[in-house]
Amino acid sequence: SIIVDNETDAPQQAKVYQTDYLFFADGTNAYDLPGSTPRSNALWIQFSPDNMTIPPNGSVTVSYSITVPDSAAGGSYWSMLMVEAVDATSAESPDSDEADRQVGFRQVTRYGVQIANHLRQSAEQNVSFDGIQLGVDEQGITTFSADVYNTGSLMLRPKVYMRVFGADGAEHGPYEGIQYRMYPGTSVRQRIDLSNLEAGTYQALLIVDNGQDAVFGGQYELTL
Repeated sequence: SIIVDNETDAPQQAKVYQTDYLFFADGTNAYDLPGSTPRSNALWIQFSPDNMTIPPNGSVTVSYSITVPDSAAGGSYWSMLMVEAVDATSAESPDSDEADRQVGFRQVTRYGVQIANHLRQSAEQNVSFDGIQLGVDEQGITTFSADVYNTGSLMLRPKVYMRVFGADGAEHGPYEGIQYRMYPGTSVRQRIDLSNLEAGTYQALLIVDNGQDAVFGGQYELTL
């Protein structure tokens, strides 16, 4: 269940609906129609209610259930339940007066709750790298960046770090990235701060470690 709270002193209306969800290394997000992406579980989910009026300083419980079909292959499946505020004067509100409705723009707030299923039998873990760059960012910090793609079928939440070796064989680091959640078919951009390295040529190993046998790496030569 999901608890939706009203932290104001007036009744608040809200609606609940589904979307699929993808995110990519360039910062874009996609909220597609439920069940339209390859690893969506939106059609497995039943929830209620889909419209509600939350009493002042009160809450409403949204209950949901998931039925995984026997035909589902191994791997991760996910989607979003969106909870969105409904303005009392909008056409969606049962309390609005049609005579008072006007054409215009209205800002709304919505919250997304990710619901995921992980079927680990025969699930594959794999990543690939792209967009490798070494540069100086807006703050003057030397940064190594790489786009990491989840090319397997199971969600990953790996530790990401870089081991750097100088021409004399001395190791520097490790330099840590950010531990993002990565669903299959999505990607994230890792930016690793190398500003404390002196000018020179280095061999670097970028490591994506999801534990046990799911450890991946890419080797690069860096010239600072």
